[in-house]
Amino acid sequence: MAANQTVTVYGKIPPRYMKQPVTGQRQEVYGLDFPLGSASGGGFFAKKSGAEMIKDAVKQLLLTEKGERVMLPNFGCNLRRYVFQPLDQDTFEDIKREIQYSFTNYIVGAHIAKLGVFPTGDAGPAGGNSLKVVLSLKLDTADLEIFDVEVDIS
Repeated sequence: MAANQTVTVYGKIPPRYMKQPVTGQRQEVYGLDFPLGSASGGGFFAKKSGAEMIKDAVKQLLLTEKGERVMLPNFGCNLRRYVFQPLDQDTFEDIKREIQYSFTNYIVGAHIAKLGVFPTGDAGPAGGNSLKVVLSLKLDTADLEIFDVEVDIS
C-alpha cells in the first residue's frame, strides 16, 4: 500500500479525494433571470447572480400584491393600496413597514441600508397618486457592494 493512501471501511481512498484545502473564494449564489423564456442569451432558464439577481428579486417583491402568487400567498407588498391614500407621513411610514417586513421574509443575500418613499406628483393610470420607492441595498458578501433599486408604483 502506498504511503499517501488512507484506508477506511470503504477501502483505499486516494489522496486527491481527501479533504481539500479551503480557498479564499466565496461561493456565488445564482437565481433565475426574469422574465423566463426571454430571447436574450442563456436560453429559457438563464441565470443571474449577485446584485442583478437581488435587484430583480426586489422588483418582483415590490410589484407583487399579496395573494397574487398561488403557492406563496404572503409574498409581495400591498403597495398599490396606498396609491389612493393621502400622501402624508403616516402613509409613508406604513409603506416602509410593509416593505421592510416583506424584505426580511423573502430576500436573501442583502439588507436595506436606506429606504425612501416619495410622491412623484404624477397621476397614475387610474387617476390616483404615483409613488417612487428607492432602496439602497448592501450585499451580505465580503465585498459589501451597495446598489440602488427604484420602483414606480402607480
